[in-house]
Amino acid sequence: MPRFKYVNYLLYLSILLNLLGTGLVKAANTSKTYSLVLASASGTNLKWTPSKNQMFSGRSFYIEKIKRISGVRERLNLGFFSNREQAMSMQKKARKIYPGAWIIKTPPNATKSIIYTAPVSIKKSKIKPLSDKTLKQGKATSLREKQLDKLMLRAKTDFKNKKYSSAIRYLKALVNTNSNKYSEEALELLGLTRQRKGQKTHALANYEQYLKLYPDSQGSDRVRQRLAGLLTAASGPRKKIKMETTLKESKINTHGSLSQFYRSNTAKIDNTQSIKTLSQLNTFIDITTQHRSSNFDHQYQFTSDHIYDFIKDDDNSEFRFIETYYELSYRKTGSSGRLGRQTLRIGGLLNRFDGISAGYQFTADMRFNIHAGHPVEIDNKSSINTDKTFYGLTYETGTFLNNWNMNLFYFDQKYNDFNDRSSIGTEVYYRDIKKSLFGMIDYNLLYDEINILQLNANILMDQGRTAHINAFMRKAPVLSSSNALIGRQETSLDALINTLNIEQIYQLAEDRTANSQTITAGGSQRLNLKYQLTADLTLSKTDATIASGGVAAIPGTGTDYFIGTQLVGNNLLIKRDTGVLGIRYSNTEPSKVISLIANSRFPINRDWRINPRLQFDIRNLIGSRSQNKVRAIIRTDYTYINKVRFDFEIGYDQTDEENSGESLTSNNLFFTLGYRWNF
Repeated sequence: MPRFKYVNYLLYLSILLNLLGTGLVKAANTSKTYSLVLASASGTNLKWTPSKNQMFSGRSFYIEKIKRISGVRERLNLGFFSNREQAMSMQKKARKIYPGAWIIKTPPNATKSIIYTAPVSIKKSKIKPLSDKTLKQGKATSLREKQLDKLMLRAKTDFKNKKYSSAIRYLKALVNTNSNKYSEEALELLGLTRQRKGQKTHALANYEQYLKLYPDSQGSDRVRQRLAGLLTAASGPRKKIKMETTLKESKINTHGSLSQFYRSNTAKIDNTQSIKTLSQLNTFIDITTQHRSSNFDHQYQFTSDHIYDFIKDDDNSEFRFIETYYELSYRKTGSSGRLGRQTLRIGGLLNRFDGISAGYQFTADMRFNIHAGHPVEIDNKSSINTDKTFYGLTYETGTFLNNWNMNLFYFDQKYNDFNDRSSIGTEVYYRDIKKSLFGMIDYNLLYDEINILQLNANILMDQGRTAHINAFMRKAPVLSSSNALIGRQETSLDALINTLNIEQIYQLAEDRTANSQTITAGGSQRLNLKYQLTADLTLSKTDATIASGGVAAIPGTGTDYFIGTQLVGNNLLIKRDTGVLGIRYSNTEPSKVISLIANSRFPINRDWRINPRLQFDIRNLIGSRSQNKVRAIIRTDYTYINKVRFDFEIGYDQTDEENSGESLTSNNLFFTLGYRWNF
């Protein structure tokens, strides 16, 4: 009987463990003192002006340079504290002047970068409100909390009233102030204000600065769109000078992507003949055309994919429309309308749909939307689904109470002449420098049940710690009258009403719908400049359905749980490389699995990366069955002139199974080859 070769697989793991070995030795050398990061900005050799407040008496201000992919950043730090308690005490005081101050371990050679040491005896200095002259010069270095709130309120008020000049003055003061709770929002609004005022060059600079500082923020997509619009409007040919005024700003820009990937898998069981189980060519195309006139923006979107299966003899070609729509926007008010197949993650619209959505912008902080059409519930269905129709209403607010925004929605759907689903709900967002929160509730009015209840929270703490929690309770599938068809021979509610009354149909729909709950909690801790530790725990449960109407019950899953942890290292062997060692454990009703994972990524140069991965699974199934599986994968991608990326992946896995004393070995050889062209 062939038995699993543990020694070989442990040898595979040791190879990748050695990759991390060099860095682990250096990880022990950590600093014994603490410092405060007071402010941070992109660039080098910046002219920092440390505050000369009496609270900093005897402390040293020094500069720390941080290298990022987006460029070099400088930090203004305050040192040195012999223990964390001292640093925390100073942190509370310092945040009156530097609101975003956080604690770090003092980096090596910090004393060589000292720019100022506060004398032991300093007269107490009061922070004075910014004068008009200071605002014009844009030389603000520190502001009190109330001053920040007052400046932002004035800036927003003047922006709404189209007093752009004064709004720019207030926003410049906020942007030039050391890192504060309004830094991100003020920089985006400054660019928009200058764009509205016609200062396109200044607006371009503000948008580019925003994307450098906040590349992955919630507003980054909006800023990229505005930046692309300005660049497009500024890059057209300068011929035909005698064009009419209304056509001078009319520009057409087309961009998108085309990708094709061939996927193959060959399986073999024991010593039998190899079988080709997968041979497909997947093609994906995404095209966006934007036509900008003096007052209006026109957008044409086409997104689709195609799968050609070389194994199937019949029906081997599958084409899908993913998104195909036309959108018209009135730039002066922000009102817009969209017609076609589309996806909107707002207001209870859980699926893509064929129809229309339109919104009217009453003010900068108030927008009303209406949506109507036919839901698309099957991804490979390219024709319009006319059995179900819906309409929805959404009211959106702008930012209120500094960090909050929300929307209220109503949704009503019919299945021909039957009430299928009717719900109301809200989505609430909160975001500041260190915290983000999202909450949603979707309440079914037809069945008096909660369809969806969701809460996501992310927190950034001191010392590089992060924490997150995601709680999700929902009906599976989403409760609607058409759920009554699940497991029945009838294919429509029109046919079902011939044998059942409406109350029985409603009861069947509830019986076919299960309750599902999932909660995930996790976090990360930065150990030093190279290493970070992450961990997460997920609990999941789906309740049983009820047997009725000739349809058997579906048993529940019980409580499944998944737990995992990872050690992530950077710059271990070469610059910008990444190594990951992880272990995961899952306990579900059909099996218990322990997974050991080693993953690494090596940038050979700016355009070429290699990513080897090794995974070993130990699985115990119901009864006497057990499986041991090893999978080895190597991926590589190469980018050509920043427009075309070539991808190649090849992998091999082997599974040894024991079942009642019998052994079975199976393996798979698979690969993917393709490209993505951005134009």
